[in-house]
Amino acid sequence: KTVSPSQYLTYPTMLSRFPRALPAAIRPTLRVGRISAPVASHFQPQASPAPRSSRRGFHCTPAARKGIFPGSSDPPAPNPQSNNVAGAASHVTEPSPLTDGEYHEYAEHYLNVLQSEIEKVQEEGADIEAEYSAGVMNIILPSVGTYVLNKQPPNKQIWLSSPISGPKRYDWVVEGDYMHEKQDSRPFANGQWIYLRDGSNLTDLLNTELTLNIPRDVYTEEL
Repeated sequence: KTVSPSQYLTYPTMLSRFPRALPAAIRPTLRVGRISAPVASHFQPQASPAPRSSRRGFHCTPAARKGIFPGSSDPPAPNPQSNNVAGAASHVTEPSPLTDGEYHEYAEHYLNVLQSEIEKVQEEGADIEAEYSAGVMNIILPSVGTYVLNKQPPNKQIWLSSPISGPKRYDWVVEGDYMHEKQDSRPFANGQWIYLRDGSNLTDLLNTELTLNIPRDVYTEEL
């Protein structure tokens, strides 16, 4: 079939226009894809309410801690009974006033009473020995070890080294019933040797670890 020159020119022209028409058909689809991107960013401001709720919870915490401040409406903690020496004075934090002469008198008397108690149990057949000299007492208990008690005049204390409970330093503490009285106004010294860190009593410890029967108040007689 013979093709005229005019038809020959028209056919390529139609072919060249067809590829151009194809991108035009795709463009509407690409525009739809671009429109979807702003939609995702449009929901980002919705995350802002989360910090607001956390701030409200933070402002509530001071109310829960109200009771620890002075002047709070909450009832205060019970005051420790610092005068309760006989019941393991766990709340006593300071020793009672004591002169140098009183310290030597009370400490010496206590160690003498302790030695007398040890001699008593020795007569009953207990396997225990005690030596006291120059303010130092060694108590030997073969099944346990050696206890050492010594006077400490600079600190006005009695120090104890126990193979069971370890080292402790005991201070003189007057019993609460007589705290208001002057030391020289009563016929005997009503006090105890107390370990201020935990409130334990020297007499109780020795009675327990050495199986003794030292009276709680060793100062019932006039000194």
